Amino acid sequence: MRIAITGRPGIGKTTACKKVYDALKDKINIEGFVTIEVREKGKRIGFKIKELRTNNESWLARIGNGNIRVGKYAVCVEAVDEISEKISKYDADLIIIDEIGPMELKSEKFVESIEELIRRKDNLLFSIHLKSRHPLLQKIRKTFNVFVLDEKNRNHVVEKIAKMFYDNK
Repeated sequence: MRIAITGRPGIGKTTACKKVYDALKDKINIEGFVTIEVREKGKRIGFKIKELRTNNESWLARIGNGNIRVGKYAVCVEAVDEISEKISKYDADLIIIDEIGPMELKSEKFVESIEELIRRKDNLLFSIHLKSRHPLLQKIRKTFNVFVLDEKNRNHVVEKIAKMFYDNK
C-alpha cells in the first residue's frame, strides 16, 4: 500500500505522519523520519529532520547564507545526503517519509534513495509538496493513493490511513 498526503503549508502533514506513527508504532515495525520546524523567540529559523525510531535530529535547512537555497533558507544538503543513506537501508513493515519537498529534492542522493525505496518496498507513507512539479513528485502522484488534507478532513484521514496500514500488515 502506497499512500501520499499533501496539502497547503501548515495544514498538518507532519502531524498526520506523527499520528499514524503513534497509532501503529506498538503494532508494526516502522522506520522513517519527519521534518520539524525550529523556532527561536517565536520565529521560524529552519527545519530539522527527526528520525522516528531514534529521535536523532539533523538540520535540513536554516535561515542564512548557503550555496543551495530555497527561499530564505540555506539547505544542508550534507544532512539530506546522510538521511538518504539510511533511507536506502530501511526495512520495515511501514516506512514514513515526511516530507518530499523542494528542500529535500535539492539532494540527488535523496531523489535516488526515494526512487529505490519505491522500487523495492510496498508499505509507504509519504508527505509530499502540494505544488512542486518535480518528476519524482509527479511519479508519486500517479502511482500512490493521494489524500489532500484540509481543516475538515485531516483527523479523519489520519485514522483512515492508520487503519489501512494496520489492516494490510
